[in-house]
Amino acid sequence: MKRAIVVAVLAAGCVAGGAVAIDVAGVRHFVRDRLVSLVLPKSFFPYKCTDDDKRFASSLATLAVLDVHPVDAKPYEERDGGCNDDDQLAYAGQSYRLSGSRADALSFYRKAVIKDGWKPAPEDMGEGCLVKTIDGRKVYLSVGFPDRPVEKHVNDFYVQVSSAPNGGGLC
Repeated sequence: MKRAIVVAVLAAGCVAGGAVAIDVAGVRHFVRDRLVSLVLPKSFFPYKCTDDDKRFASSLATLAVLDVHPVDAKPYEERDGGCNDDDQLAYAGQSYRLSGSRADALSFYRKAVIKDGWKPAPEDMGEGCLVKTIDGRKVYLSVGFPDRPVEKHVNDFYVQVSSAPNGGGLC
């Protein structure tokens, strides 16, 4: 039993340490959390996504806001989404490759999502964080650029929506 705990802790440390090096589209913490949840046994987490959480995550993936983008941005990679057992976080997101400026993209999203009913989230959630109630749950929307962009694609960005049953989310 002790050996299993030591192995789990070492594995989590290795995964978390490796994930810190990942910094694609500004979602390193998001990726780290997902990797840790894959390595550690499900019984390690006090929560578990319910069928309702999973259905809600599927509905987030269909939100039109994930399809909205500036004309000089093109989607790349598959849309991702799901529900994390470690915090019951339902999420969905889409990556985009931008040929224009970051400032123009952010300005575009501020205008486009406000028209769709999104409102600025509390200041402690971050400047670019927006919130909207969907099916009785607070859903948070963020647009993220990488901290250290890949040289070829300096303006890749990621649009994400997320929600936890307790009203929390990621921005």
